[in-house]
Amino acid sequence: MVSHFSGSRDTADKLSRLQKYLQAYAIALKDRKFALLYIDAFAGSGTRVETRAALPLFNGGDVEPEVVHTPGSARIALSIEPHLQVTFIEMDPARFSELQKLKEQHPDRKIVLHNGDANNAVQKICRHVPWHKAQHGIMGMRGVIFLDPYGMEVEWATVEAIAKTEALDCWYFFPLSGLYRNAPHDPAKLDAGKQASLDRVLGTRDWREHWYQHSVQPVDMLESEEQAVVRADVDAIEQYVFGRLKSVFKGAVLKPLRLYHKSGAPLASLFFAVSNPSKAAVKVASDIASHILKAGNSSQVR
Repeated sequence: MVSHFSGSRDTADKLSRLQKYLQAYAIALKDRKFALLYIDAFAGSGTRVETRAALPLFNGGDVEPEVVHTPGSARIALSIEPHLQVTFIEMDPARFSELQKLKEQHPDRKIVLHNGDANNAVQKICRHVPWHKAQHGIMGMRGVIFLDPYGMEVEWATVEAIAKTEALDCWYFFPLSGLYRNAPHDPAKLDAGKQASLDRVLGTRDWREHWYQHSVQPVDMLESEEQAVVRADVDAIEQYVFGRLKSVFKGAVLKPLRLYHKSGAPLASLFFAVSNPSKAAVKVASDIASHILKAGNSSQVR
C-alpha cells in the first residue's frame, strides 16, 4: 500500500508558493525560443494526505477529523498552463507506481519518470540536457527544479550540478531540523557519522567553525535560555547555508522563508536560487520569487 506524504503545518503554504511560481514562470517565458522543463527530485506519489479538524456536531458529540487527499507537487506541476515538460524522480516503488498511474492519466503530456536515487538522476540530467543551444534537433531548455527531500538526502554535488547549468531556477526546501539534530549545540556530541552526513549535505567541513561561534542572548524576558540557544543555532545554520548557496549560484539567491513543524519548532528554510547569470533572467525570476516569498510574510527581505 502506498504511503502518501502528509507534511507539516506549513506544507500547504510551501506547495502554494511553488504553484504560484510555476504558473508565473510558464506565462512569463511562454514565447521564448526554448522548451520549459520542471524537475521534481522527490516527487512522492503526486498526492498528499491532509487531516482537517471537523466541525463539532450540534449535539456536542465527538467528531473524527476529516482526512482528505490533496494535490502534491507532481499534480500541481501538471496543472500549470501553459504546459511544462516534467520529470518526476522517486525512489520508493509504491510511490513511483502512483506516478506511473498519473502519467497514464495524461497521455498528451511530456512526462519523464525515473525510479531511483535523486542525486544521481539530477546530476545526470544537469550534465546531459542541452540547456543553452539546440542539439540533434532538440531546442535548448530552461527550467525549474524543486528539491523537497524527506530528510538530508540532497548532496552538495547535486546543488553544484544545478548551479552549473546556468539554466535552472531552484526551489530548495532545506532541512533545518535535520541539520540541527545532527549538529547539536555541544560540539563534543558530534560523532563521526553525523559529521560525515553534514559534510555531504554542505560540501565542506568549515561549518564547524561557523556554527559554533555565535553569541546566545535571549531577545526578551519571555525567551528562556534554552529557547535562545535553539534560535541562535538555527539562525546560524540558515545564514551559513545562504552563504553556501550564494557561492555557487551565479544569478541570485533570495533570503529564505522559514517553515515550521506542527509543534512550532523550525522545520526547514525555503530557498530560491537562480543559476542563470543573465541580468534579464535574474530580474524576471527574482521579481516573481521575491513577491511570492514575501506574500503573507513581511519579515522576508531580499
